[in-house]
Amino acid sequence: MDVIRDEDRRRRLRVLEERIKDPRSITNIDCLLDTVQALVADCDHPSVKHDSVAQDICKMRMRTDDFTLIKVIGRGSFGEVQLVRHKSTQKVYAMKLLSKFEMIKRSDSAFFWEERDIMAHANSQWIVQLHFAFQDQKYLYMVMDYMPGGDLVNLMSNYDVPEKWAKFYCAEVVLALDAIHLMGFVHRDVKPDNMLLDKYGHLKLADFGTCMRMDV
Repeated sequence: MDVIRDEDRRRRLRVLEERIKDPRSITNIDCLLDTVQALVADCDHPSVKHDSVAQDICKMRMRTDDFTLIKVIGRGSFGEVQLVRHKSTQKVYAMKLLSKFEMIKRSDSAFFWEERDIMAHANSQWIVQLHFAFQDQKYLYMVMDYMPGGDLVNLMSNYDVPEKWAKFYCAEVVLALDAIHLMGFVHRDVKPDNMLLDKYGHLKLADFGTCMRMDV
C-alpha cells in the first residue's frame, strides 16, 4: 500500500512539474512569479514589500533596465513600439509598451492576452515571435522580432509592385492566417500596416491586439 501511495505521489508531482514548465499552462512559472509580484505589490507593507525573497524575485525577473532604447518606431492606441537592444546578448528587438490605464479604460477593445498567446505559442515562420513578456506598474511589455523591412504600406509607397510580387505576398498572408486559424483565433484587422517584412523580404503577420478566439 505504501508503494502505491508513493508512486501516486510521484505521478502527481510529475504532472505538476509539467504544468509549471508548460508555457501554455495558467500555472506555468511566469504566471506563478507574476502572482508573487502582484501579491507583494498589493500588500504594500514594509514587512512584505521589502522581504529579501520578494526583492530577489523582482531583481532576477526581466525588466526595462535589461534593454537599451535605440528609438521609437511606432505609436498606437495603447502605447508605443520601441527599437531596443538587449544588453546581455546585444540582440535587437521591437518592444511594445501597452498602457495599463488605457487598456482598463477601453477594456472592450483590448485583447492583450490573445496577442500574447498567439505570438508566444504560434510555431509558424509567418507570425512575429514573442521572445519576452513582463510588466511594471504602468505598462505591459512585449519584446518581439524586429522586422527591418518595414511594412507592406511602405513597400507599396516606394515601389510599383508587379503582379508576381503581389501573388507572392498574398500567398504568405494566406499561410499566416491559416496558422492563426489553426490556433483557434481570427485576426479581424488584416491590412498592409500589419504585414511586416524581415531582412530577407519575407512577410510576417503582426499586431494581434484585436484578435478573438473562435468558438469551438
